[in-house]
Amino acid sequence: MKIGTDVLEINRIKTDEKFLEKFLNKQEIEYINNFNKSKERIAGFFCCKEAVFKALDMKIFKPHDIIISHHKNGKPYITLTGNSLKHFKNQNYKNIDISISHSKTIAQAVCIIH
Repeated sequence: MKIGTDVLEINRIKTDEKFLEKFLNKQEIEYINNFNKSKERIAGFFCCKEAVFKALDMKIFKPHDIIISHHKNGKPYITLTGNSLKHFKNQNYKNIDISISHSKTIAQAVCIIH
């Protein structure tokens, strides 16, 4: 089992298109744009991808290899692609659990891989 976590002050997050395209895919950007307080959600997604990267214990961070989606009940889940998926399978992991939270000033995420 591996764990990763990340915390970020929301005022440090950028919302310009260049930053979003660097860290998020189109599906994630569309999801975030459905909410009024998108900066908090962007920070949460950033923390989540960092937490997954830390839990995977990889040397190279490719944010587009980690896709954040949500079940109908709102619970987030991860889909891995590319080298992240290859690494996950090579380590014989079975599941990834994530949790994302934010307040007005802080975003945080936790990832457990088992």
